Amino acid sequence: MLVNASDGNLTTDYSAYYYTDFDKVAIPIIMPIVVTIGIIGNVMTIIVITSTQVMHTSVNVYFANLAIADTFYLLVAPPWIWNSYIKSPIHNWYDMGEGSNWFCPFYCFITGAATTVALFTILWLSIERYMAVCKLFQFRKSGFGICSRSIKICVIIWLLSLSWMARHLASTSAKIDEVEGLHITKCEPSDLNFKLMFVDLPIIFLATIVMVVLHTAMLITLRKTRVILANSAGTAKKYRLKSEKKIFLTIVVIVTVYFVCILPKYIHVLLLHYTNTSNISPMNIFKLMSIINSSVNPLIYNALNDTFRRAFRDVYCRKCNK
Repeated sequence: MLVNASDGNLTTDYSAYYYTDFDKVAIPIIMPIVVTIGIIGNVMTIIVITSTQVMHTSVNVYFANLAIADTFYLLVAPPWIWNSYIKSPIHNWYDMGEGSNWFCPFYCFITGAATTVALFTILWLSIERYMAVCKLFQFRKSGFGICSRSIKICVIIWLLSLSWMARHLASTSAKIDEVEGLHITKCEPSDLNFKLMFVDLPIIFLATIVMVVLHTAMLITLRKTRVILANSAGTAKKYRLKSEKKIFLTIVVIVTVYFVCILPKYIHVLLLHYTNTSNISPMNIFKLMSIINSSVNPLIYNALNDTFRRAFRDVYCRKCNK
């Protein structure tokens, strides 16, 4: 918002809403490439985990759950952005035409649920790995590490996330505005719904703190165990340590990528709301980062985990050679 110097009235600076040069490259060129790689990679990951017996572990159940959530996000979020880009020169204002009344709440519901599922999946995965590394006796006694239990936890995560985000179906609606002669439609949450959106940010920050503490404790334990086993002849224990370190590194990278890609968007929305500024220019950068977050996990699995690489090779290279 800007103040008109001649009469002191508050006027809107719409220049901030037009697409930047970065947007004109990122949205029609970079995003389609990232989305295509992401959808193919996540679907391939789900197929590998479900069709390969050796991949039926509790950790991989959570990886498959992440892939499902990321696939839903990639199927819904980017088309919304592309449609807005095609129909309007002003970004962050979504002209979905006659479909806006149903697509606005649907978009917020699905993308919000997918992001929440991803958050609580990696949070619970971090808790389980902490128990496996630092509290092994309690880990085995309590039934952690069993695939059937992990599947039930993933179902609970989906039910809780869908229930929390269902508020969008009831309170988010399409609002038609006229901006410089353009009739455009944007998603407008109710006041209560908008306030509830800012409950999400403290939850993300709290989850961040919890995961930092858990992974720090795991790192300390793994280093101590490595020192103890350095002069030991226990091959089985050394193999388990190597396996735990591999899983630990994979999860740390996934968690880091998630927060680096997701937090800036939430912080920016918070600043827009409380500082009364119209500087939304970086918004599409943050949206691209969210899309990258949903696309990159299969690459992380294959880069850091040789078990995943072998499983991918066995499933897809064998099919190619037939």
